[in-house]
Amino acid sequence: MEIYDFSSLLSRGELKNSRTVFSIGVFDGVHLGHHAILSTLKRRAEEMDARSLAITFSSNPKNKSTGCLDTLRLRSSYIASFGIDFLAVIDFSTEFSKITACGFALLLSELCDPVHAVFGSDFRFGSRESQREGRDMPELLALYGKKCSVDIVDSVLDDDGIRISSTRLRKMIEKGELGTFLKLSGQFYRVDLVPIPYRSCSGELIFSRASIHQLLPPLGTYDTRLLASDGRYAECVSEIDREFLRISDPFHLSATGGGSSQGKGKLQLDSIFLERKR
Repeated sequence: MEIYDFSSLLSRGELKNSRTVFSIGVFDGVHLGHHAILSTLKRRAEEMDARSLAITFSSNPKNKSTGCLDTLRLRSSYIASFGIDFLAVIDFSTEFSKITACGFALLLSELCDPVHAVFGSDFRFGSRESQREGRDMPELLALYGKKCSVDIVDSVLDDDGIRISSTRLRKMIEKGELGTFLKLSGQFYRVDLVPIPYRSCSGELIFSRASIHQLLPPLGTYDTRLLASDGRYAECVSEIDREFLRISDPFHLSATGGGSSQGKGKLQLDSIFLERKR
């Protein structure tokens, strides 16, 4: 999957003449609802002999103060796993939030040749005053000479008939309900460790909480899997306190000279998967 900055891709025009099936969303903490959207996006692109494009945001504009469920690096990896061709990242700003629904449709018409769109049933776009639903996208693109159809993907419900959403996932993490998170997202909660510095002490890898921008579960001890950048996994234990994330050192980094940062020449840490609270 090729990753682009949305504005740069727009100005360079690399996809301007490419038949494209696209979707737009934050995709924060990719869950089973996102799986349905991304799977449909890939399938429709293959059926229509077009390229698949996911458009996301560098950060979640709705949750700047509460912590995200992932990072752009992790989200990109998740989206790539569906075989999507391109990812365009919007750097959300005050100026961007003022773009009208028609204005955004114009940008899309200049970005690529949009032949089909795939949206979740709750997708909205455009400034607050001009906001439109995903099903309105073909009508607006037609104003700029583009013929585009649309799929609206129904929300995915859990066994109790309740909609799965990033907001629910966030509440699960805040409560420490990691088993429920796994059930709703299809994966254990993953915390990105790249490129966060750490120090080693007494068999622990110690990360400052201030350097971690993802939401963390409540204080306590958790069974964990640590992933290294070379693909190795190791079972370990994590402890979350008010100041630090402490991870037991299964790779013995302190014994091999790795200790003060994610520096060159040592084993690089990738992420941890928090499985359950002890």
